[in-house]
Amino acid sequence: MKKKNIAVIAGGYSGEYVISIDSAKTICKNLDKNRYNVFLILIIKEKWVYLDDDQNEHPVDKDDFSITLKNKKIQFDCALITIHGSPGEDGKLQGYFEMLDIPYTTAGLLASALTFNKYFCKLLMKQWGVKTARSVKFHVSEKPDVSLILSSVNLPAFVKPNKGGSSLGTTLVNDRGNLMKAVGDAFNHDDEVFIEEYVDGTELTCGAFLQKEKIKALPVTEIISKTKAQFFDFEAKYTKGAADEITPARISKELTVRIQDLTAHLYNKLELKGIARFDYISKEQEIFFLEVNITPGMAATSIVPQQAETVGITITELFTMVIEEALHNTGY
Repeated sequence: MKKKNIAVIAGGYSGEYVISIDSAKTICKNLDKNRYNVFLILIIKEKWVYLDDDQNEHPVDKDDFSITLKNKKIQFDCALITIHGSPGEDGKLQGYFEMLDIPYTTAGLLASALTFNKYFCKLLMKQWGVKTARSVKFHVSEKPDVSLILSSVNLPAFVKPNKGGSSLGTTLVNDRGNLMKAVGDAFNHDDEVFIEEYVDGTELTCGAFLQKEKIKALPVTEIISKTKAQFFDFEAKYTKGAADEITPARISKELTVRIQDLTAHLYNKLELKGIARFDYISKEQEIFFLEVNITPGMAATSIVPQQAETVGITITELFTMVIEEALHNTGY
């Protein structure tokens, strides 16, 4: 069997750059080298390059997404996108690869853009009868003040960038005196701020992926943050020991099944592909949707690899299934 050339795409334009690089290193290390030739492609605003094993940079030809090594042009059979944030999670790269007819491993352009926008994704959830906390969105040009915000939501509330991830720029606000500082912090990361009422419950998350065109929901993980922020913030997500991630979650079997079924249902409704992770809050057996990540972290200690390992799927097997699904669905 001829090996496929796989571009593992990392970097991006946001503060999640470092997390993306960590994910890419884990993926490159664990991809099946008997099946694939693996190339780490770094995408930042200043340059697109292939990083070889010696950290030498080779420019990417953006006209056809190819590289040249030793006077030989190399083209890619599949793009494995592991950029968290723009341009890998918001539809930009997805549109680029669709124009070039190169298979890729995430949701499509529309689904990526939609899920990246917290406000519009929540509107869809409400339309589909999924519970969400009360929320409101403001553009920086609207210059929201305390009275305007509190006419739509009550405190405590999360203030966060509408289009962003890893909880960067996110604050849990308990009193009105801290509200505008939190809004300013969110606007430092995005031109829109999303404010959502706090739901006091158990934070749960569930990964899902496609295998032979069937949606597979992974075990549910319970998250307990230990940081001063009192929620699963950037520190809790990426600092060892700053949060407990318990898989399987310490919840009833009935609630576990409901969350897995809801995850599979929403994965289908949103027309996702590849690996996605859905975040929820459970309060008194009710399930509140928080958000969905179409390029979740894939470092060795990340949640989705933990969930897969719980059911006997190695990270190598997981990404083999994802890549083969992408190749199969595009006729390769």
